[in-house]
Formats: sequence, C-alpha cells, structure tokens
Amino acid sequence: MNKMRNNKKSLKNEYDIVIIGAGPAGCSIANFLSNKYHILMVDFLNFPRNKSCGGVLVEESQDFIKNWKIPNNVFSCPKYLNMKMIDWNNDLEVDVKRKLWNITRKDFDYWLLQRINKNIDFFSSTKLLKFKNYQKDIRVFLEIEGKVKIIKAKYLIGANGAFSNVRKSLIKKPVRYYTAIQYWIKQNSKNNIGENTYFIYDNEITDFYSWLIPKKDKLILGSALEKGVDIESKMNLFVRKLKEKHEISGKCIKKESAILSRIRNKKDICLGDNKVFLVGEAAGFISSSTGEGISFALRSGYNCAKAINKDFNRPIPLYKKYSKDLIKEASDKIKKADKFSSIKERKKVFKEFKN
Repeated sequence: MNKMRNNKKSLKNEYDIVIIGAGPAGCSIANFLSNKYHILMVDFLNFPRNKSCGGVLVEESQDFIKNWKIPNNVFSCPKYLNMKMIDWNNDLEVDVKRKLWNITRKDFDYWLLQRINKNIDFFSSTKLLKFKNYQKDIRVFLEIEGKVKIIKAKYLIGANGAFSNVRKSLIKKPVRYYTAIQYWIKQNSKNNIGENTYFIYDNEITDFYSWLIPKKDKLILGSALEKGVDIESKMNLFVRKLKEKHEISGKCIKKESAILSRIRNKKDICLGDNKVFLVGEAAGFISSSTGEGISFALRSGYNCAKAINKDFNRPIPLYKKYSKDLIKEASDKIKKADKFSSIKERKKVFKEFKN
C-alpha cells in the first residue's frame, strides 16, 4: 500500500533528503532509500503527467523491473516490439535481434510513483527556485502554490532531466540539446507496421535519428533535431520521405515535443559533489546513440540510494564507485553515436549487422 503523503500540512521544515523530479530516476531513488530517512520528493508537473516519449523499454530496463508486478495498463499494443534500422542515405535495412517492451509513458511513470511503499512527502506542481550550500546542511528554496518555502536538508538530489537547474549549478559547460518532435497519426492498412519499431537514419534530416513506433491504433512519427534547425521544414521532409519510400502517411492528430541532451564527452557526466547528487539524464546518463534514458535513470537512481544507505555521512565516493559500469556504458554510447552520425561509418556498421 502506498504511504506517500501529498497534503500541504505534511510539509516539514527539515528533511534528510530532498529529491527534485519524480520521473524514473527520482522514483528509483525513493524506492530504494532506507525507510529510516525523512524524504521529500517534488516535481514541477502534476501527476499523472503526459511526457513526450517513444515509450520503449530496452533490455536493461526490462531486467531492472522484471520482478516487479507490472500492471497491464502500463503496456501499449503490441506489447513487444522487434527493432529494424533503416539507413536512407546508404539504402540499407537491417533487423536487430532485440525484443523491446512497448509502454505508455504516462502510465509507466505514474505506476513507478504509486509503488513507492514508504513514508515520503511528495508534492507536484512544485518548482525548485535555487539552493544554497552551508557547512552542515543545504537550504532548498521551493515555490509551492505561489509561495516560497525554504527547506533544510542534508542532501539534495537532482533527478529533473535534461534542463536540470541542479546540474547547471554544478557544471557550467553546456551540453548539446536536441528537440524530440513526435507526430501521431492513425494507423491504416498501409500504415500498419506490425510488431516493429523503426530507427531511421538520414543526415539530410538529422545527424541523430528518426523513428516509427506503433501505439494501438496509432503510429508515432518522430525525429530528434538539433537546437537551432528549422524544425517544421525538417519534419516536413521526414513526412514526405516516409510517404515516398514506405507509403506511410496520414493526418496528424497530435504533436508533442521534449528536450533531449546528447553528451559528446565522458566529462559531460557529473554525479554530483559534496551534498548534491545528480542522477539520470541530469547526470548525463543517457544514450548518445538513441536518446534512451529510462534504463540509465532507474539504475543510477538505485546506485545513488545504495550509496546513501551504505554511508550516509560520505556517500558521493560510493555513488561514483557503484556507477563505474554506467559511466563506461554511457561512454561507449558516445563512440557508437559518432559512428552512426557519419554516413560512411554507418554503412560499415549496417554491413556488420548483416553479416
């Protein structure tokens, strides 16, 4: 039974830990932290929330939550997806041996939040304004219902994604941002792509990638476009090529967008310092080759909680130790992204898949 308290009267002046962000990273931390801590978790949005996302869980996410009782409403249809990659520049297509889970992101995030079975205070529609470090604690300035509340805490955890203001206070170097744009259309006899999701590469559209994902009777057409490009013209080009090459077309019934960070150097990964932690995309834990972040969010949240539980007085070194494998994985994704961004190198990779 969920024990989270979310009424205004429950808000205290002092906590052991304040978590900013109630997505997969924040919920993972809250789920694995010891019950002995007084925890406050806040999020800028209301829950259940709509978040622009392809809603595909890779094997690392599946392994992490496989023993949790996942309700049926979390899954979309088809429940399982095969992965196909198409290179329009080199006129190549390959089937990738992966079995992906197809989810509804809104229901997935809300389920993660609801399954936290401990006494924590949770507030939605709450904005982090700033925080200040002091010798023995940290002061967190929050805006709740138009009023500023100052909270004293031992630790602050930034789990609030690509534009994390917690991250910006720790690392000044800007990361590379992309806008993930998604158009939803109705599926029909021509548009039906079955139990497949398509990763589409075309440098005329983006040096990242575009995608097709079936969701029940609808189809998501999406693309990750670098900041500063003409988004409308790039999406029009993508839609036109889909019609020409694959006869996929339809009236757009919904548009949505989100910001993705794309780290290009290992130094872009920052786990925190002293009394401030970063997890998930806020830490730079995201796949630079696909923009996938849920698996990194869940696992980095677990590592952070494990470190705090192990040594509450000095957890940062432990968090960094526990996350060595994740850092290497994210670094390997950077190398992979460099290959996929190059038409020439991508051709070699596709041929390796075929062999």
